[in-house]
Amino acid sequence: MKTARLRGVVRGIGGSIALFAALSCARSAEAVLPHISQNISMVAGWNAVYVEVAPEQTADEIFTSWPVDNVGLYDPASFLATRQFSADWTSQGLPRENMVAWYRDAPEASTLKSIPAGSVIVVFCKQDSFVTTLRGVPAPPRITWHATGPDTVHNFIGFSVSQKTEIAAYLEGSPCENVESASYYRVGGDQSGEVPDTRAIRTFDKYIYDGSVLLMPSDKISDWSGVLNVSPLNGINFGQDSSMGKLSVRNDGKVARTVRVEFAQPINHDELFKAPTLPSFFHVLDLDTVVTNTFWEPVELYGKAFYKTLAPGETWNLGFGLDRTGLQKNELRKGLSFGAILKVSEDSAAHAKAVVPIYGETSGSTTTAWPNGLWIADVELDSIRMVELRRVVVTNVVQGVQVVRTNALETALSEKSPTGGKFRLRLPIHRDREGRTRLLQRVVSAGSTSENGTFNYKLYVGAAKPPDTDTTIMRISAVCLPTELPVVEASEGNLWEPPADNTSEKGAMKFEFTVAANGATSLLRHPYHPQHDGLRWDFKTPAPDGDDVYNYKYDVKPETFSVKSEIKLKIDYGEGTRLWNPEESYSGTCEWSISGLRHDGNVVVSGPMTIRRVSSVSQLTLK
Repeated sequence: MKTARLRGVVRGIGGSIALFAALSCARSAEAVLPHISQNISMVAGWNAVYVEVAPEQTADEIFTSWPVDNVGLYDPASFLATRQFSADWTSQGLPRENMVAWYRDAPEASTLKSIPAGSVIVVFCKQDSFVTTLRGVPAPPRITWHATGPDTVHNFIGFSVSQKTEIAAYLEGSPCENVESASYYRVGGDQSGEVPDTRAIRTFDKYIYDGSVLLMPSDKISDWSGVLNVSPLNGINFGQDSSMGKLSVRNDGKVARTVRVEFAQPINHDELFKAPTLPSFFHVLDLDTVVTNTFWEPVELYGKAFYKTLAPGETWNLGFGLDRTGLQKNELRKGLSFGAILKVSEDSAAHAKAVVPIYGETSGSTTTAWPNGLWIADVELDSIRMVELRRVVVTNVVQGVQVVRTNALETALSEKSPTGGKFRLRLPIHRDREGRTRLLQRVVSAGSTSENGTFNYKLYVGAAKPPDTDTTIMRISAVCLPTELPVVEASEGNLWEPPADNTSEKGAMKFEFTVAANGATSLLRHPYHPQHDGLRWDFKTPAPDGDDVYNYKYDVKPETFSVKSEIKLKIDYGEGTRLWNPEESYSGTCEWSISGLRHDGNVVVSGPMTIRRVSSVSQLTLK
């Protein structure tokens, strides 16, 4: 059946479409993106083929070897061109032809320069059969439906399916008038100089295959793109800095479907950075259950798949995390490409599928800006316990001889008890680019405005003083820390290393300092008890050398000796927290142990903590 519906198509072949190149995936010339391959099969006469990939070759490079004289490429977006200039939307601006074309013998008239993924090409094949393979970057199907009538071009619909499928099963949910009884057509005909035929689909010909194209009516404008709507259209791009990406899959059908997302190897894996080991650097999180499940599941191997059953209209949001630290340990050069393929499919009779790339480039560094900078810990000490050191007599029998050792100590820890009140304090903590973490008594942020209007500032600590010309924008002091030691470097641990399992040593850090008896911030210096020149507890007898609390009778020793503090901070990292998934605020705990204050042991106070990053400046200005 030759109708007016295709005349617009023929008229469109030869038209120009200046904006069509914008449909192809934007990428730098240097970047290597993941590829898949697609087999193209044609028979003698008119053929319409759905192209799932964006080949890197130009139209000239591709079609010169094909047994065709011209190629038309259908642009469905032309039917949703911007309407303007009238309140009732009846006039149309930015008109676009619905077809662009490539001509073998008239290159100056060719308006088709490249093939974007998800497009339909119409060709007249001059051989009995022709089979070729296209390779390129994939994209999920995108269909723009326009309302059709007796004198308008039908919608060209391309199909992306995993196996032979009934038309009605795939189109359930589409804007077709009735998927069971609607009139569907295939492109056909064996006369190259004439308009292609539109041949109605018969009962025995109700199946479609991957790459099939049908012409279909619609009674409404729609953007229904098939059973599976996958976003983003161009896949997940981590660039050179990002460690997080998101993929959304929506069930646009009318029945529940079990969706499968598989992490697959691209065909050009040898061109991509460390492709054989790439999956081990990727992790996946179901963002729809993140409230109750924060576990990032490692991908580990190509072929690993994730499943979820979606009700009609339901969207599945998946988070993809990239461990850049692990990825870049083997190669420091900036701009190396890496990538893989995400295959999305469902198990209903529709057998719909979509394929998108997941890719990025190395940043050229084994370290990241996180967690460098200034962090502020807000602590609320609300619990106290005592550590008792008791002397015990240990008796051993060695070869029949009794040996008595009387200097052994036994440690006993009391239960936590609530304090009479809640002691709140702030602790400034800084981590520099070398990985050193310091506890600060005071930090001042000051700077000046440059000629281009940018405010540049530095972090001054200790006795370091900002220039008089600088403007102070922030000053934070920890009044509970000694001014004699304005900067205390961590003695052990790594606060910024989330544990890979339940190992408690990670995600914690300890700071130690001692306040001398004559220090300005000594806990025991106050107007009623000035320094006592090294006397015993009776304040009369000279004390022996050495800071040993057992030289004294009472539980609380004289003020003449120093007091040592150990501050241990611990972040409560969730199961899903990793360095490639950094946050700017965490919850945790603070434990402050004071030794040398009591004869019989230490005082330990503790409580909850929140810590947040307030500056990314990784360099401190010291005295």
